[in-house]
Order: sequence, then C-alpha cells, then structure tokens
Amino acid sequence: IEGDAKLKREPTTGKYDLLVNDYYLQHIYASTIAAFRPQYVVTMGDMFSSQRTNKEEYYKRIDRFKWISHQVDANMAPISGSHAYLYLAGNHDIGYGGETRAYQVNRYTNNFGPLNHDWMVDFHNASQSSNGLHQFAIINAMHLDKTRDEQFRNATWQFLQQLATQRSQHPEIPLALFLHIPLNKPAGICTTHPKTNYTDGFVKYQDYLSPATSAYILHCLAPTLVFNGHDHDGCLSAHKIRRTASHPVALGDSGNTLQISDDLCRMNFTEIDTYQAEVEAFGEATLSAVAGSDLTSTADNLVAEVTVRSAMGAYGGVTGIFDISRDDSSAGSHMRALGRGFTLRTEHGYRYQYREVRLGDHLIIRILLVANILGAIAVPAALLF
Repeated sequence: IEGDAKLKREPTTGKYDLLVNDYYLQHIYASTIAAFRPQYVVTMGDMFSSQRTNKEEYYKRIDRFKWISHQVDANMAPISGSHAYLYLAGNHDIGYGGETRAYQVNRYTNNFGPLNHDWMVDFHNASQSSNGLHQFAIINAMHLDKTRDEQFRNATWQFLQQLATQRSQHPEIPLALFLHIPLNKPAGICTTHPKTNYTDGFVKYQDYLSPATSAYILHCLAPTLVFNGHDHDGCLSAHKIRRTASHPVALGDSGNTLQISDDLCRMNFTEIDTYQAEVEAFGEATLSAVAGSDLTSTADNLVAEVTVRSAMGAYGGVTGIFDISRDDSSAGSHMRALGRGFTLRTEHGYRYQYREVRLGDHLIIRILLVANILGAIAVPAALLF
C-alpha cells in the first residue's frame, strides 16, 4: 500500500491509482474470505511501505489497510470477523536489521501485536493426548541476523531459544513457522538468488536468512512447515535434513572441541557469529534443498517451505490457502507437489495441503471497474431520451 510518496510523484494519476489499488486488494481479501472461510488469516509482512513514513501518513495507511482487510467499514466502524488476524513484520514495516529504530518497532507492535509469538491449536481432542496439537510460531526474521540495535536481536533470539527448548521436550508436536524472509537455499531453486548487503557490518538488504541462522532453525526447531513472504514471485521448496552427521569444531587454542551436531541448539547468536564458518559448513554437510517440481518423495526429515506469492496486481492477486485435516491411512510419510502447491502426510496422522489461488489480474479488474463506471454513466444518460 503506497501513499503520500506516490502522490508526490504522480499528483494527478496517483490519487486514482491508489483508489483502484485499495479496491483491488479489498476484492482479493473479500473473495478469499467468502470462498474459503478461514480460521486464521496471516499477512506475510510488507503490509505497506511504512518504515520511513511520518506518524500522520502511517495512521492513514493503517486505516486503509483495515478497510481493505474488512476490519472496519467505510465509516471506520469495526466489523466483527469470523477469523483471527495475524501479522508478520517485514522490511517495509520495520526496516532491515541495520536500519530499525525503536519508534518503528513500537508503532508496529502497538497496532499489529508482538514481533514474536507462538500458540497451540487443538485439532483432535488434545486434552487427552498431544496427538491433535499443532504449534504455530511467528518469528521476527528482520532481526535474526546482524542488527544495529542489539536489543531487537536479543529479544528475537531469546524467543528462538525458548522455542528450541520446547521443541526438544515435545518433538512429537508438529510445528509451522512463519518468517518474513525465506530460509537460505542455493541459487536456482527459486527465482531469487542468495544476496545480503551490509552497512557497517549490519544487514542493509537481504533476500534470504544467513546459512548459519537457517541451519539453526532447521536443526533446532525441526519444523514441519515454513511459510514466508518477501520474494514477490513466490516459491515452493523443501529442505532435507541429515541428522546423524557429526561436525567437531576446535575452540581456539584450548584443545577443546565443539560437536555442532550436539551443541548447536545451545548456542546463542554471539557464539553462532563467532563460529559462523563452522556452522555454515555443518549446514552444508547436513542440509540440502530441492525445488517444488521435485517434491515427490518420502517426508522423513523433510521440511516444506512456501514463499507465498505477492497479492499485488502484477502478480495475479494471489492468496495462499493452507488446510490441515486428519489422515488415518497407513500410506506413511509422503510429500507430493501439486502445481504451485503440495500435499504432505506425516507420521502424526495429518494431511497438510497448500495451494495457490489467483483471484484476478489487476489489468482485468481495472477494465471491469472502468466498464462499470461507464455503465453507471450510460444508464442515466439513456433515460434522457
């Protein structure tokens, strides 16, 4: 969602372009809710280009966003919804690690909730056992790697380590992660290539999380699914994890060694920075990624990753739909690609399905809007004759 900057660039056409854009995005949102009636709606970050806007413009865009997402009506009166709203912070919301300031984080959390949080969903009488429990977690990807203001990185890694401890105690509970920035993977799997730029040693621009951070997330959190945004084109991939590898690392001149396979999940981000090369080498030895077109395999030690395609008009007005259902068959763990989506069955007895729904190219929507306007004008004119 753009605003005052576009009006300055395009004072005449910009106003109408913003209006059409808002109606277009509202159409995407309303169509999704009406067709699928979801329990949760997760906005994957970069809600509007706000990391550098002033207070007045920021709250204008929030009002527009709430109208687009059917949280308020045209008179800004609240609308009761049938689903929960969840949000991820993106670089266009709070900036990359090298540029984030406290006021950006404060106004984001005041309006959209905490940067990091997790919750459990009971799908099958989990009061009697853990068989129906699923854990969901939103992680602030903007501050996982080198961040200028260390308080933000500290908070994010404390949450990450708490999550890792929970996972070690209850590995039987499936975990779905939501991150704005995708996990690291080799070039050629998605349209985006691995690239990170730094200023004064802090992240200025980032396509993927660092290899070391990605290795920690995959090994220590052991998610079943990872969802992210950031890359407008979208991508479907999977990460295969080999958990038996051992990778000893010498600790300076002490003569001691660190078994990263055993000790990685106890490391804090300072230690991971210190032994970055060694952690990256461990990741290369134990992790491999495959493209969505190759996702037909057993699902043992496999993590599905979905980079949700942008809902912007130039990308087809895409919404990602994710379903969880019981599957008591004896087919075993298996994953299969389905177009720009997949089905996944795991040993937990659940079937997961993701599919991409395109709800209309923005050019077609604009043509229909113009046709409706002309039709509205033509009818009164015809009554004059």
